[in-house]
This record gives sequence, structure tokens and C-alpha cells, in this order.
Amino acid sequence: MKRLLFFLPLSFSYLLFHAQCNTTNITGDYIVNSSIILSGTYNVSGKFVVPSGVTVFVGKHSNNSCGKLEINAANIIINGAINADDAGFTGGAGGAGGVDVTSITGDVVSLTDCSNKDNTGQVTVEGGTQGNQGTGPGGSQPGLPGQNGSGPKQQCLTNDDEAGMIGSGGGAGGGAGGSYGGQGGNASQGGNGTNFYSSSGVNVSTGYAVVAGNGGLNGNPGIVYGTTSANDIELGSGGAGAGGGGRSFIQGGNGGKGGNGGGCIKLIAQDTLIISGVLSANGSNGLNGGSGGNGGQTAKCCSDGCDDCGEANLSCGAGGGSGAGGGSGGGILLECYNHVNITSNLHAKGGNGGAGGLKGYGISCNYSATFCGTQSLTSGDGNDGAQGGGAGGGRIKIIAGACALASTNPTTNVSGGTGFANGATGTYNVICSPVSLAENTLYHQLKIFPNPAQQSIRIQFKFPQFLKDNNASFHIYDINSQLVISDPCILNTTDTQEININELPSGIYFLRLISSEITVIEKIIKN
Repeated sequence: MKRLLFFLPLSFSYLLFHAQCNTTNITGDYIVNSSIILSGTYNVSGKFVVPSGVTVFVGKHSNNSCGKLEINAANIIINGAINADDAGFTGGAGGAGGVDVTSITGDVVSLTDCSNKDNTGQVTVEGGTQGNQGTGPGGSQPGLPGQNGSGPKQQCLTNDDEAGMIGSGGGAGGGAGGSYGGQGGNASQGGNGTNFYSSSGVNVSTGYAVVAGNGGLNGNPGIVYGTTSANDIELGSGGAGAGGGGRSFIQGGNGGKGGNGGGCIKLIAQDTLIISGVLSANGSNGLNGGSGGNGGQTAKCCSDGCDDCGEANLSCGAGGGSGAGGGSGGGILLECYNHVNITSNLHAKGGNGGAGGLKGYGISCNYSATFCGTQSLTSGDGNDGAQGGGAGGGRIKIIAGACALASTNPTTNVSGGTGFANGATGTYNVICSPVSLAENTLYHQLKIFPNPAQQSIRIQFKFPQFLKDNNASFHIYDINSQLVISDPCILNTTDTQEININELPSGIYFLRLISSEITVIEKIIKN
């Protein structure tokens, strides 16, 4: 489509450092001779060229709240690459590992040392913390926190001292994958802590129950947004952060960040669009869940002659947090109504979910003495976290003139990322007008308003003296070149004509005015 452009001279040194999401007007050609970072909108009066071997990187949304590159030029030629990978909405931060130790009996120190040795007591360790939500319209949800674990401390008795055994915290649930063209996948529940132990020749205190903290529930994906056939195009959304690992003797590990969505590439040429290079707007992978803390053993706390396992506090291995969600694929829109030749690779893939955090391991106490007997006591291992959700694929759209006249043979990839649940495939669409706009003898001589529209459009001639044939008619075609509305043209030099489009599905359509003198085609959008 033709656009009014206002141009100002611009040095390339300014382009190199000007990475904000602003609009820049350039008179003449802009040939990118070396790899560079660009973002925002560039209106170029001549041609925009990325030669072979040169890559234009799209500035990341996390750096300047932009993440898109829009080029409006008379001619666009891309033989090199435009890379908007990881440039979209940011993924959520990961959750912290379990840290806190509490005690309803005031025996916090008994997790790692001796406290109140002759009396029963209780110790609680924290489960892992959930991550943050991914950003963007389809940003995904994090999992829930892991539950706390707890258990009794040791108790020195006259005979047969009783060991302490503290159940471990669960890991937090994983983050789901971000959504855009396809919906992201669910993540997994966090790894469970454990209350399992095995003993021989030694008793564990029964003053309090040994309790395992379960892993937190998984996060859910965000919504799919945007359209398949209109000329909207968006950034991809971020995945939710990974869950932190549960606490035991050792603190849980922190979860990693969710993947960023892919950025946005929008190329609109008035005359010629040639693309043989690579355009990519892939989302990035989520990072791993936090590891569960390992169990441990305190010193022997009693003062009798048998320094056996019943004098110590043991703790179980904790559950690992589940991984972060991948970032969704971003958006690529290519638009030209005249000369189109696209043989490139176009990628807008969703990122993979991060791996689950590893379980924490338990510990063993073994003791043997001539007069005190033989003992063994082993605390159990926690459970690994699982993978975060895979992200949905992005959206790729090519809007051209007549399909028969446009060469659109790219290799495309809008696949969803892998994860505990895989992300759904995004969308790829080629949208054509019924004829090439190059056929217009009076291009853009109609005024159509509103556009986009919901119920009806009104049509008026910008230069009414051009229509002298009373037998003209309006025809509206869908993107598959099917005629959907046909009306006679009753315009004169002062009137407007209203056409009801309320019954049409949302999407792109082409209005064609035909008379014996002229053919005029305009694009309309039904919301």
C-alpha cells in the first residue's frame, strides 16, 4: 500500500546507536552494509537492502520496550538476515529456593545442630517459591509454591535414644509456555519432598509426625491472540519462571527465568519485495528449575557412652522445582501488492520448556560398638522436578497481490516448543487480493471510512471528476478471491455510498470498483 512519507536526512552512525522504538524517516536508499541492531519504524523513500552476509538484529523489548522492526520502503531486498529471536516480551523471573526454617517448639537450630537435647521438639523447612508470570498478552502463569516439610528432633533418653527425622520441602511448580499464534503447553508439578526413611537398631522420635512437602501445582498457559488474516502482527509473549527447589539441611536452589518471546518483523514495500535470506522471530528456551536441598546430619547431641545414631537429627532430601516455560514465537508480516518474490527461510518457533531441578539426596548414619550394638538410619531422597511448558509458535503472514502473480515459496517454521506439554503450532498464511494492484489505472482514488470497520463502510471519491461512467459497480472479494458482495456504484461528485459488511467474518477483503474506464482496488479490514 502507498503511504505518505516525510523524510529527513539521517547519518548511519545515528542509526547504529538509535535503538529506541521510534519512527525514523530516511530520504533515498538505506543499504545496511554491516551487521547492526535496529528497532522501531523506518520510512525509506528509496530501497531498503540487507546484502548477503549481513544480519540486522532487532533490539530487544527488555532493553528499550520495543522489540519490533518495521520497514516501509518503495523497494525492499533482503538477501542477508533479520534476526528478532528472543526480542519479544520477557519471561518471568524464577522462584527462589526454600530458605526458611521454623519451629513451633523453638528448636530451629535442631536442623543443623543440637538443641534442648532431652526433650522432644519439631522443625519445619520451607518449600520452594514459585516464579513470576511471563509478560505480554499471552504471558503464561507460574506454578504454585512447594509445601513445607517437617519432623521431630532427637531426644536423649535413659535407654535407646531417639533420632530426629525431618521431612523435606517440595519444589515449586513449573512455568507454562508463552502463547501467541499457538497456545503454550502446561508445565509440571514440582518435585515432592519425602518423609521416607529406613532404620535398623535405632528408633526415630514419635513426638511429631515426619511430614513431606508436596511439590507445587503447575502453571497454565496464556491466551492466543492476534489474527490469521488481518494485517496485525505482534511480539511473542514470555514464559513463566521456573520453581525454586525445596529446603532441607541445605537450602533449595533458585529457579531460572522463563524464555522471552520472539520479536516482530514487519516489511511493507510499495513496489517490490524480494526476500531470499533468513527472517527469524523465535522465542527462547526457559531455564531450569531449582535443585532440591540435600539432607544432612547434626552432631551427636547426648552425653552418654554410646554416640549412636539415636543422638542425631537427620533430614531428608528435598524436591526439585520444575522448569520455566519457553517464550512464544514472534511475528513476521510481509506486505506488497505489486512485485513479490519470497524464497527465504521464515521462522517464528516457540521456545522449549526448561528442565526440572534435581532432587536433594538424603543421608545415612551407621554406628557399631561392642556394648552399644549396631545401628543404621538413612533418610530418603526427594524427587526431581520436571520440565516447564513448551511455548506456542508465532505468526507469519504474507499479504500480496494476485497469488498467480506473486512468487511466495518460503520455507517456514512456526512449530511449538517441547516441554512437559508441547506448545501448539502457530499460523502461516498467504493472503492475496483477487488481482494485482499494479492493474489500477487510478490507484488510491477512493476514500473508505471507517477502515477497519465492523458494520459498514462508506465510500467517497477523492477526485470525483474521474468517474464518468454510470454503469460502474463495486465488488468485494475475500482473501481466497471469492466474490462476497456486489453492488452498483451510485457515487456522484458529492455523495458517499454505504456498503453493509456486518455479515462478513473478520478478516481482510478487497474492494474493486469496475467501470468501462477504470479499475480501482482498495484493501478493507473487517473487525
